[in-house]
Amino acid sequence: MKNQNIPMKRLFTSLCALLVLVITLTARAQTVTVIAPQGDASHDNGWQAPAFLDIVAVSFSISNTLTLTVDVAGSLDALPNPPGSQGMFDWHFALNTDPSTFPLGLPGPPDFMAGAEFFVGAFWDGTSFSGVLFDRRPTLTGGDTLQYSIPVSVSGSRITLTVPEELAAEIRAAVLPGARWSCITGWGTQGYGRLDGNGQPKFIDFVVDNPWPQ
Repeated sequence: MKNQNIPMKRLFTSLCALLVLVITLTARAQTVTVIAPQGDASHDNGWQAPAFLDIVAVSFSISNTLTLTVDVAGSLDALPNPPGSQGMFDWHFALNTDPSTFPLGLPGPPDFMAGAEFFVGAFWDGTSFSGVLFDRRPTLTGGDTLQYSIPVSVSGSRITLTVPEELAAEIRAAVLPGARWSCITGWGTQGYGRLDGNGQPKFIDFVVDNPWPQ
């Protein structure tokens, strides 16, 4: 009987070691969550934005992947068609990994300058959602913005964007002291954010200048 217990002891030891590993990996996840006031989203001349563009909370979590969530004040089910020809609504995160640079272009017009080296966004074109990652760093040396499709999920009033491990590693490697991130909602044309950058975006709600998760 004593010899028969040895494999069980080894199994128990292995399970304990696995549990410790899982706990350690979970603890390494870095997360920042920001609560935003409801009802503050507005547009030109005091126009009240729809609740599905009104940010109430955002979260940015870093592990092997990047997970970015935005909670809004209204349901994301049965969204209306965005205004205008080839219109789109968007919920995006601007990741400013290097405060000293200001890339141009997508997801805005060609002359759109912003401090963010990366944009991670969810877009609704009236038919379906899509998730996109923009790497704007090549524009600093005369190149074009790189675009990648990434997973996006929508449930109730929450959008979750997941940057896969390989792309997440590139972003983590680019982070310098003073890195910040923001979340913004808006609407524009499909050129803004997905095609040629000729659309003029209308930004609706902002949660800006948050410290990089530590």
